[in-house]
Amino acid sequence: MKTRFLFPHHWRKGAIILIFLGIILAIVLICFYKQFTAWQTERSNSGLLDLEGIVESAVLLLLICGLLLFAFTKEEVEDEHLVQLRLDSLQWAVYSNYGLVIISILILNGSDLITVLGANVFTPLVIFILRFRWVVYQSNSLLEK
Repeated sequence: MKTRFLFPHHWRKGAIILIFLGIILAIVLICFYKQFTAWQTERSNSGLLDLEGIVESAVLLLLICGLLLFAFTKEEVEDEHLVQLRLDSLQWAVYSNYGLVIISILILNGSDLITVLGANVFTPLVIFILRFRWVVYQSNSLLEK
């Protein structure tokens, strides 16, 4: 079975490292947000780089790249059944993601809506990964019985 648009299986370890680095950096950013902003306001007159913006961009890049690599790497044995499970999971993730977006638009407004829509960058990938891994786990459980 030839899959043209999937990354090699051995890239999954790198993807996990990128995801963990992004999560750790996000936790650091959240924990030290007040210190970053205070330091930035002190330094804003000196013309230094925006450290908080750089860290936020790094978090976004690490998480997006890690999630993309993790979601779209080949399995050890890639067959037609897994291709169908992957396609179904991707379709399910898109539908549920846009369902969440529609509900968010109806319920929220202003800056809360912008925050939710910003988080929407990650939700299709996360939903796809969770759904695909769950379906593969269930499929493997049925085969073992």
